[in-house]
Amino acid sequence: MRNSEVVASAFLIIGAVCFAQWQRHTPTPQPKFVELRPSLYRLNFNYELYVAAPVPVAVWLVESNPNSWILIDGGTTNAKNQRAILDGIQTTLSSAEDTLRLVLVSHGHPDHTGVLGKLLDLYPNIKVAYHEKEEPFLSGGKSYASVPGDNLQFNILKRLSPSVNSTLIPSSRALLLKGQSGDVSDVFTYANWLPKGVLEYHAVPGHTPGQVAFYHKSTGSVIAADSFTHISAWWPFSNVKGISLGSPPFSNSVEMVKGSQQNLAVLPGTRTFFPSHDAGNGISAKAIKEFVMA
Repeated sequence: MRNSEVVASAFLIIGAVCFAQWQRHTPTPQPKFVELRPSLYRLNFNYELYVAAPVPVAVWLVESNPNSWILIDGGTTNAKNQRAILDGIQTTLSSAEDTLRLVLVSHGHPDHTGVLGKLLDLYPNIKVAYHEKEEPFLSGGKSYASVPGDNLQFNILKRLSPSVNSTLIPSSRALLLKGQSGDVSDVFTYANWLPKGVLEYHAVPGHTPGQVAFYHKSTGSVIAADSFTHISAWWPFSNVKGISLGSPPFSNSVEMVKGSQQNLAVLPGTRTFFPSHDAGNGISAKAIKEFVMA
């Protein structure tokens, strides 16, 4: 066996061990959206990325105004999980006046976009918003395997990446979040159902080129996507129990992830960080600051 094959095998074994650690901390799947903060709901389920190591994945609903709702992320391609999301939306938006207005996508990995194709069919007027740097992947069919990486794990594992993203968003249904940060309402000329100040977006590249986190200002909650995880730490990338760098083997730039974490940690007014892969009920802002300073 060549040296390069030995190294690749070793890193894949380490990755399998890391995922086995995740399994020990996975939550019981929730059959419905649960209100964790006022107007902020989460549905958590397991993503069986590997048979031996299911990974918790969250999707979110935000009530931006009475009876107006925003979905954040689209879960996995697993049919059972997609059904849970669609049923959860229907159960939560139970009033005849309730309307799903918008879908926000943190980034284009398949555990965040799985149900989008079905949603676009079920809701023909809905738009999907994501950062402009994710457009090549979410609308253009570009592979994440084409992204340069600064770590050996990513450069090995990206060779297993599908050539085209699992869900492609038609440009006619897409809205682009631009720049480093802004108010989500800025993507609309006028939307009385989404007042300014409900949700901010903040670019947090490193896991993907255009990943964004969303800040629910009224509750001080940061929906951190894959900037952080809250399961078991990814040794050797973390020395704080339960918090890690957000799936480093799937992040193209570990250094950029660190910079994004630092930027999120100093956002004013934050109270709780909710990663997409979270076995608990979020991470306190104090713990996040301690982590990025460690």
